[in-house]
Formats: sequence, C-alpha cells, structure tokens
Amino acid sequence: MTPRGIIFDLDGTLTDSKQGLLASLRHMHEAVGWEVPSETELVRWLGPPLVTVLAESGRSPAEIDAALSVFRARMADGGLVDSTLYPGVDALIADLHGAGRQLAVATHKIQRDAEAVIEHYALRHRFRGVHGRIDGEAGHSKAEVIARAIDSIGLPADAVVMVGDRVNDIASARELGIRSIGVAYGYGGHAELAEAGGDRIVDSVDELREALAA
Repeated sequence: MTPRGIIFDLDGTLTDSKQGLLASLRHMHEAVGWEVPSETELVRWLGPPLVTVLAESGRSPAEIDAALSVFRARMADGGLVDSTLYPGVDALIADLHGAGRQLAVATHKIQRDAEAVIEHYALRHRFRGVHGRIDGEAGHSKAEVIARAIDSIGLPADAVVMVGDRVNDIASARELGIRSIGVAYGYGGHAELAEAGGDRIVDSVDELREALAA
C-alpha cells in the first residue's frame, strides 16, 4: 500500500551533513584534549545522540558536558548548516507535498537544531511537523521522536512509513510497528539497514521516489 504519511530522518537521508559534523567532532576532540578518531570511526558516530556515544565510550558526566559545550558551539558557528541536500531531495519533497502526502521529520538532533536546518533549506512549509530530541531523551531508540512525528501527521501507523539511513531509524520504526525504507546512500549502508530489518532498502533518491510510489 502506498504510504499516505512519510517520516524522514534528516542527516544522511535528506541532507549530506557529514562534512560539518565531522569537522565539529574533530574540533571537539582537539579542544578537550582527546585523540581524534579516524574518519571511519567518526562516521559511526553519525546517527545516535552524541551524549549516548560519549557515555558508551566511557567518558564521565563532566567530560561529556565539556565536550558537548564545545561541539554545540562549533555547530552554532556554521557547522549546523555545513551540509547540502542530497541531489533530488528538494524536488522529491515538493512533489510529495504537492500530491497531498503528509510529511514530517524525525531526527536525533536536538529540537532547535532540527528546526534550524529545515528552515535553512526553506522546507518548513512542506512538513506537518519537524521533530528532534527534547530534554531527557537519549539512547539509541528514536521511537519517542518518531511517535511525535506520527501524531503530527495525524494518520494511523499502517498508513505511515519511516525513511532513514541508520539502524536507529529502522529499529525504532519496527518498535512502533510501522514500515521502513532504508536509504543506503546515507551513513549506515546496506548491511546495517538489512540487519536492522528495513522493509526495503534503496541506493539513491530516485529509487526512494519509486519506493514511495509503490
């Protein structure tokens, strides 16, 4: 059944934000005196909340607070919008909106950053809701954020699909009982998305368009 409601992840799905995120992560490590991980390792950090990644790497609460302060300052100083829309995304969103599909964003970015990025790309008017993390939300599950996005669309779960590039998107969609499409052009790749249980995996925005029409 063609989904009437579509919830999109942001980083790695709508935007290629790797350049700005990696630069900000490297700056964070250097500023607090930590060894900078390899690019391959840092790419694995893209998806879950940074506070979760740092906690799981063994950093203390005080270290995490200091690191997050530096990271957020760098992001506010241009890193947040050091990104591009993936080719074809703007047209896809416009066409879906024009066809009456109900759209929302669900991202692990904090709420104000999610809104700022969507506003930067002048896409806000096409989405029923833009949802990021709020106070008290951490961990790998994105179910609470996606649930808010579903509420903003106002459709039953069986009429909605989640589109994302990481295990967090796919596993959280399964947790909520909604279908999912994994985008392998993002940061997770085919193996991660397949293992997470994506109902369909696509390699390009053009393939995503086809999947959303099916």
